[in-house]
Amino acid sequence: MNDAVIVSGARTPVGRFGGAFKDVGAPELGSIAIKAAIERAGISPDMVDEVVLGNAIQAAEAGYAARLASLKAGIPHDTPTIAVNRQCSSGLEAINMAAQLVRTGEADIVVAGGTENMSQVPYFIEYKARFDGLRMGNSQLVDGLTEGLGCPVNRYHMGVT
Repeated sequence: MNDAVIVSGARTPVGRFGGAFKDVGAPELGSIAIKAAIERAGISPDMVDEVVLGNAIQAAEAGYAARLASLKAGIPHDTPTIAVNRQCSSGLEAINMAAQLVRTGEADIVVAGGTENMSQVPYFIEYKARFDGLRMGNSQLVDGLTEGLGCPVNRYHMGVT
């Protein structure tokens, strides 16, 4: 079995909810970190065999932020990308999956991590409005952040469970 090693790392600064990065989507934030990590590793984007990127709230700017971040970072379109959603540990799970790809010989160079922008999570109207409309009555907005990070079984926030 091959050894998996981390040869480079990069991240975006940590922001506040509704702060300086509120208008910068998860794909853009992810692409900035991917570009920097590739540059620091001294490789070209076309050397990357696969991209594995965690993203927990996929209803924000784009449903496939991992793929968009990969493409915006200059990684060729024929390089496979995997999106991982394991809530708070999505980025760590992506790194674990990347290590498995290298250890099993399925890939030599994998870019892995996570990207998120909680400030861009939208509000929703109940799904029935899509089919039945909103005639003769009110509908309530649902906070996508609370719903996306909450357990539907017991209504606890995922950080609590």
